[in-house]
Amino acid sequence: MKICVLNCSPKNNLSLTLQTILYLQNWYQEKLGEDEFNIVPAFSGKVTDKIIEAVKSAEFIIMSGAVFHFDVHSSMGELMDRLSEDHYDIIKDKPVTFISTSGLIGDTLAHNRFELWAKKNGLKYINSLSLESAEILSPVGSEELFCWFRFAKTTAEYYNNKNMPSAKSCGRVVLLDTCEAEIEKVSSAIKAAKKRFENSGFDTEIITLRDKTIHHCTGCQSCFSNRTCIFSDDWEKTFEQLYLNTDMIVYFGKLHYGTLGSCYKTFLERHACLGRSGIEDEVIKSYFFVLDEKADKDDIASFKFNCQSFDGLNCSFLSDVCEIESNEQITELCDKMTIAYNSDIMPQNGFLKNGVRNGFANVAARVRNRCPGDCSYFKGIGCYDTPQSNPYVGWIENAEEARKDCENRLIPYKMSLLHSEGIPVVTERRKNKSISVIERQKAAARGAEETVQFINMPSMC
Repeated sequence: MKICVLNCSPKNNLSLTLQTILYLQNWYQEKLGEDEFNIVPAFSGKVTDKIIEAVKSAEFIIMSGAVFHFDVHSSMGELMDRLSEDHYDIIKDKPVTFISTSGLIGDTLAHNRFELWAKKNGLKYINSLSLESAEILSPVGSEELFCWFRFAKTTAEYYNNKNMPSAKSCGRVVLLDTCEAEIEKVSSAIKAAKKRFENSGFDTEIITLRDKTIHHCTGCQSCFSNRTCIFSDDWEKTFEQLYLNTDMIVYFGKLHYGTLGSCYKTFLERHACLGRSGIEDEVIKSYFFVLDEKADKDDIASFKFNCQSFDGLNCSFLSDVCEIESNEQITELCDKMTIAYNSDIMPQNGFLKNGVRNGFANVAARVRNRCPGDCSYFKGIGCYDTPQSNPYVGWIENAEEARKDCENRLIPYKMSLLHSEGIPVVTERRKNKSISVIERQKAAARGAEETVQFINMPSMC
């Protein structure tokens, strides 16, 4: 595949974001021999002849760059405007994605803007990535980058040939109807999704929340210590039906004030009995909705941000959040989820993971005597670690010192690439998926050691 990389970083060759591209080039072009990377400097904001030539011949466009003040850099924004206004004919229908390396909450706004730009200007947007630069040097970070790009590249190939992807193994998909009453457009979309997933080789099940008896959470907090709710209704059975052995979940509903309405919210609120450590399962998720009579575009923007918050606590890959327009669109989005499944895509949690987790970690620390499992969980993922101060940090007085500082930051990346002998090892996915989530959380509430013993027990299936 011919891949055009527009390097929009203001630091150009000193950019850490560019290092991610060099890693991808090393793995996919030099090690696997699958692709041809054409890396083009694109910081000026101008569309040069070299950029035009590279974009014309590309089968896949990657824009790499920094996030400044919660948005793409101004020069990158200028380049995007010039491409869409003056060169629409050469970018139309091209698969495109964006990669940055700050990995912070603010990246959400930049990546959402890029997605909106791509979709409104005729490009085929592919889920972008924000990966904290230092993570690339770790095995987990390298694996995340490798698997994400495998997904992005395969999606680009799908957009170019439109062949239906087949599941590499028989997975399980749940289609969750969250509507308070049946809506024909939603029911039609669910049927289209079920047919497409089954044709791709998945076991598919439909769960309709309005048919379940689920009481409102009263906030009594009796579940904080033992993970047992005071109500005996359909919630626990529905939850296990939703998550046990499930690889992908698609949520369908009517958008109401930036969320999916009270039927889904009632179900979601009862998740409190699982504690604040979330659901440690690598589930791929999407949210599809129709608008109610009061909804507008502001509700859609809010809903996307809310979905990233919902999934920010657990290990889920958020694939798509979009309005239901046609069954053909649903078919395409189902195919993208299948590609994510086949690519062993890592849990990225939007870009809100760290912020949401740190917030809940602080809550868990305050109630650690009532719920030790939560505190143990967050301690295990490093939320309470205090970074040691670097004694070698000094003032940067001028541009030359800033350049030397950038060069020093690149040394670990260059050394790592120099000694790279192969591609990253892809770990086993969803190793706990056959074990009851609720039982796991009850064990977690009793302490970390018991949790480890429980997870090492034989699975339920």
